[in-house]
Amino acid sequence: MQNYRVTYLMPRAENLMATPEKDLPGYYRHATLLAAPNPAAIISEIRQRGGLPLDVKAIKPKPAWLSSVNRSYKLQMLQAVNYNVRGGMSSARALEMVIEGETGPNRGLLNPALTVLRTGGTFPEAMRALGFFDSSTLSILDAGERTGRMRDSLNAAAGHYEKTSNGLKAMFGAVSWTLLDIGFAVSSIIGLRFSLLPTLADTAKTVGESEAEREAFQKLVDQAYTVNDVLIGGTVVMLAVVFVGIYGYVANVASIRAQAEALMARIPALGSALLNSAISTSFTVAASMLRGGVGFMPSASTAAAGADHLQVRDFWNTALRRIETGETIPRSLSSPLLNSSEAMLIASHNTQRELGEVLERIAERRDAIAMSASKSFSLWMFVASMLYSGIAVMFTLYVVYVQNKQMMSKASG
Repeated sequence: MQNYRVTYLMPRAENLMATPEKDLPGYYRHATLLAAPNPAAIISEIRQRGGLPLDVKAIKPKPAWLSSVNRSYKLQMLQAVNYNVRGGMSSARALEMVIEGETGPNRGLLNPALTVLRTGGTFPEAMRALGFFDSSTLSILDAGERTGRMRDSLNAAAGHYEKTSNGLKAMFGAVSWTLLDIGFAVSSIIGLRFSLLPTLADTAKTVGESEAEREAFQKLVDQAYTVNDVLIGGTVVMLAVVFVGIYGYVANVASIRAQAEALMARIPALGSALLNSAISTSFTVAASMLRGGVGFMPSASTAAAGADHLQVRDFWNTALRRIETGETIPRSLSSPLLNSSEAMLIASHNTQRELGEVLERIAERRDAIAMSASKSFSLWMFVASMLYSGIAVMFTLYVVYVQNKQMMSKASG
């Protein structure tokens, strides 16, 4: 399928972007992007609908590495669909209208969803065909389709995506500074290993006044090589573990993901940042649906489907199982993930809307904790990277100190 920029006249306005044609009263000019195997197919389709094709130009596709859609655009798209649904449209028609109104370079990426809708597919199927929304957002939309509360699910999906975007920005900032610190640390170690230490090794035979002193100095140089090699090897192992963990998250490999989360949970501050951010996000989703009038079970089911963190997903699934066995909502939400004050707040609610407000308040508090933890993680990683490189630097400086001491002793003798 090829994307085409098409201009045509129609005896009716097919979208809000259509303008009256001055030279042909009663007709409206349309400019849009369409996907078809060739220009003849587009011309034939427009004529069958009673229109007059004016211009059909092929659009050169962007390279694959430039075809990504940023998170801001995705959020705006969700919000646009949400506003149309609030105005009374069906979710499928709302998405179709949003896509038809897109005449920029991203239109080619949206056409697969338009094809799904025009061939009888559902709204969640069309959103999945886009290929750029995460599994949590799609799960929330699927839940809306199942429960018949798509308007509330769209609102929850937009809130979830905005929340995760802000969380990712914070974590990206923390990780970026951490990687920068590690980069400086590793570069200093590599510089010592392949620049300064070879120079010191070359002088091993000329320092000292006796063979014993020269052998002792050579031994120190060899030890410095060993220290640097161990640190470089540790860096390689650490990066390999990080890449495997990232692969487990991206490919959603359950075994790798569980091990990665267990490992990150043990890292000071990082585990707290990830857990509290996940709690905040899922509580925001549940609160949005509860305040919109959705029952507790479908709200909890949607929150569970949208939870990326395994502990948080288990929290909501456990609550659902307890409700099914006749437990009250406060008892169903009882969990080690919540502290005593949060449990007390949940137990004090009287209505479903109040429960939504309580969960929103807890989400705000957990979000603040996550932000604080991410900053602490950045600080700890800065200190750790300095210590990491400092081991090699201090050991090498000691070798230089011994070299200078022996050379000065030799010169004074």
